[in-house]
Amino acid sequence: GKPKRRSRMRIKPKSITKPKVQGEDFDEMFQKLIRYKEKHGDCLVFKNYKDEHGDNGLYKWVRGVRERRARLLKRGIMCDEHLRPDKGRSISRLLTAERIEKLTDIGFIWVVTAPIMSWDSRFSDLMEYYDQNGRWPSHSVGSLGEWVHKQRGLYARNDKNYMRKKAPRLDEVGFEWTPRGNTRMKWDEGVDLLLEFGRMNGHFIVPNPRNSSSNRDGKEEDVEQVDIKSDAYRLYKWVESLHVMYRSFKLGRQSGSLTDERVTLLRKHGFMFRNGDADFVI
Repeated sequence: GKPKRRSRMRIKPKSITKPKVQGEDFDEMFQKLIRYKEKHGDCLVFKNYKDEHGDNGLYKWVRGVRERRARLLKRGIMCDEHLRPDKGRSISRLLTAERIEKLTDIGFIWVVTAPIMSWDSRFSDLMEYYDQNGRWPSHSVGSLGEWVHKQRGLYARNDKNYMRKKAPRLDEVGFEWTPRGNTRMKWDEGVDLLLEFGRMNGHFIVPNPRNSSSNRDGKEEDVEQVDIKSDAYRLYKWVESLHVMYRSFKLGRQSGSLTDERVTLLRKHGFMFRNGDADFVI
């Protein structure tokens, strides 16, 4: 018989679909960055960062956004005018004025001038320094000293995220939030000036002379004219240091020049410490 013909099957060409670029939606990535900041306290997404799914897309997106801004500024352009893909680049990394403003408002770092180290890495460096030297690094000890100074500043400002996530870890190791002797004046001089301030003003809320105030014409005064050696400024810094030291004092930590006797003395005169003495009655 005749050989059977093989039926030719028509194979339909597979439809080619462009894979979705990870994080091609700006708003989606922006929300991820906000969640990152809520968890870590900043917008510095490290190279080794991966989310709960093991993906490092947020780091790549942040890096791409920085690179895009740098290229625009190099060409003398402040922002992208339209959301059009640029040589295959994800639309999520195009930077309109609105997007730049949104990122800036949440503290996005556009230019990283030094290698980024995670907070945990710095914390390890801090403990290593303390183990070797028996004291905490001063402000003058290079980048680690700068980092320590920043931690004390965040603590003094009572930063919400910092106090919840980072400060407890430093408290656990007995970190000294106020360096000993860092009060700009001796104890007796500070007490005398504070009591005099209280007699004249009827309270102990010492204002910051650097804060600009409005004059009668509604214009702000020049804050640069403040004399940092004046009694008013030195007293303000001294009182601020008392509040910072008191936080450590309550936790039983080293607290600079603050002792039980000195806390009792200040309370006897009606001075109230922040974060703890609101209900104290003389």
